[in-house]
Parts: sequence; C-alpha cells; structure tokens
Amino acid sequence: MFSYFPDNYMWSSAFNLALMAGASIGEMNRWLAPLREGEPDSAAWGEAWRGMAEQQEEQAAQDLKAGLHRSAGARYLRASVYHASGERQIPPGPEKTASYQAALDSFARAVELVPLNVERIEVPSPDGILPGYLIPAHTPEPAPVVIFYGGFDVTKEILYGFVEEEFARRGITCLVMDSPGVGEPLRLRGVPSRPDYEVPTGAVIDYLETRSDVDADRIGVMGISLGGYYAPRSAAFEPRIKACAAWGGIWDWGATWEKRWGTRSKTVSVPWFQLPWVMGTDTMEAGLERVKQWTLVDVLPKLTQPLLIVHGENDRQVAVEDAHKAFAAAGSADKQLRIFTVAEGGAEHCQTDEPDPARQLIADWFGQRFGTLPAQGSPGRRQRNDH
Repeated sequence: MFSYFPDNYMWSSAFNLALMAGASIGEMNRWLAPLREGEPDSAAWGEAWRGMAEQQEEQAAQDLKAGLHRSAGARYLRASVYHASGERQIPPGPEKTASYQAALDSFARAVELVPLNVERIEVPSPDGILPGYLIPAHTPEPAPVVIFYGGFDVTKEILYGFVEEEFARRGITCLVMDSPGVGEPLRLRGVPSRPDYEVPTGAVIDYLETRSDVDADRIGVMGISLGGYYAPRSAAFEPRIKACAAWGGIWDWGATWEKRWGTRSKTVSVPWFQLPWVMGTDTMEAGLERVKQWTLVDVLPKLTQPLLIVHGENDRQVAVEDAHKAFAAAGSADKQLRIFTVAEGGAEHCQTDEPDPARQLIADWFGQRFGTLPAQGSPGRRQRNDH
C-alpha cells in the first residue's frame, strides 16, 4: 500500500480510499503534506480536509461565473470526497455532522452540474427511510440491478466514486445504499446497524419490484469491507437475490474485533469510537458484546446463489484466512474466491492499494451471471484464484 503517512496506517488508508473514490493526489498532497511531520493531530486532520474541500468549492464557484458548469461539477464531486474523508475520523458531534452535511451538499451540486447519471431514491423500511443513488444501466430495456452496500464507515457518496458507471456500461443498474449503521440513517437519525441485514435488503427489493426499469428476476447484492457480511447475510435469507459478491471476505467479525481491541491494533481504518457508534451502544465493552452477532459461520452454508469473494493477500484489517473459511463454508455450487497478491497489486484491504482490477472483475462477474456479458467457463464450478 502507498503509505503517504509512513507510520500511520489509519491515515494512509484514508488517503488511498479517497484516491479510490476519485480524489486528486496533487490536491491532497497540497493540504496534507504538513501533517506528515510530528505527532498525529486529529484537529489538524479535520482542518486539512475541510480546507481542501472548501478550496474546490471556491474554485467551482469561479467556474460557474465563467459558465463552466461541468468543470464546476467535477470540483464539487471531489469536494464531496474530501469532506467525507475528513469526516470519517471525527467523533460524533456537531463538527462531524457539519462535515457530513457538506459532503452531501457538494455531491448534490455535482449531480446537478456534471450532470451525474444518478437518481436519488428513498426506500421505506422498518428502520425508517433508507436513501440511495440509482445508477441506471445504459439500456432502454428493464435491466438487472445490483444493490451495493458500504461497510463500517463508507457512505453512498463514496460508493458512487468506487463504481461510477462500470455496472451501467455492462447493462446493469447499480443501487448504492445508505443502510442501518451507515450514512444518513446513522449520521442524521442515529439508526445503528443490525445483524439481520436481510430485513433492510427485503425492503430495498420490495421497492425495486415497483420499478418498470428494473428486471426483478435479476437482482444481485454486493458489499465492500463489512459489506462482505451484509451482502452474504442478505443473500442467505432473501431468495429474491440471484447473485452475491463480497468485496472483502468476512467470517466472524466479532472475533476480528475481539482481536483488534485486545491487541489495540494499529491497522484499523477509523478511531475506536466507530464500533459503539455503529453498534448503537454506549460503551466499547457493550459494542464488543453486541458485535458477536455479526458472524457468517452458521449463515454461509445456507447461501446457495452464485458467490464471488474478493480479498487481498496482505489485508491487515481482515485476515485472508477469513476469506478462505467463508469460501469453504458457502453452500453455493457456483462460487469463486479471488485473492489479489502482493506481487500483482491489490493485496490490501478491499484493494485500496490498486482497486481497478477488482472493480472490473466484480462488474464483469455480475454481467456474466445476469447475461449482459458472454459467460465464460461452465456454471456450477468451484473456483479458487490464489495467484
């Protein structure tokens, strides 16, 4: 992984995640270079990302005065990434809320000015409204759709940056979601995560079935990082899901967190406050107890749909052994495990060090399963790629 902050995995991981979502390395370097010296300063971190975002917004305003609407929209899109990247490290409170709202506002301006091929949707659910962005397929016919969940700390605006129109180009609509424990539900309404993710997924599918532009017989689900729990859990208990991809293999997330906290791991993506916040508990101890429910050990044998698991050989957040265990336990006849190695790149958590090959692979895999791309090989095979 490119360690912009050589002795700070958390900050370097955030730097790479922003690049993955469409940030500019030059813009980030201009504002973050002073933070490379001395001890980590969380206040300076927040100020740097805010300054980075506001500079782009100021320049976007100048572009608008000159009639350069698309140029302004592109700047707003990067500003949204910068606000969101800084917000991830800020503890819950007014400053975090303001940074998050700024990310939403900049993204909305980008949608308007570029314009982006997205439609904001709102799904009624037992947890209240779940918002998302529908990225329509480039086809006039009803298209298959893939629901894309974030994980522990990534919102739908960042998810859009991860995939943009890769699915749409393959004839597949993609729906990037904020769901319980993520994005707007957590940040604006205090809705924590839940282990039975088939419940919100069922609500999302109910909504999709009302749309004439969606082929409800070809609905897939994928998730990145902790989404590697949300997506397989949903598929195991929701038969309307026809294919599932885990962009990061999860096995027993409670055990992962027990080890992280017990060793005070330095290779976590966000500060410790995130676990009790997402779990909806008042203390770390209560969060560690609740997170024990986030396990796929007894769930994956129930999953029978086509399954793709993508993992990194040098994933320092979730051990590669967990991906192997998940693959072995899955009940799917058509299942594939793809491990990206250090030698080829993409070996870090969710391929943040080199994401495009994984992004292309996942979109192609869904295209083959949903018939929008030519199928390769024979269905019903078990495939392990550990090269």
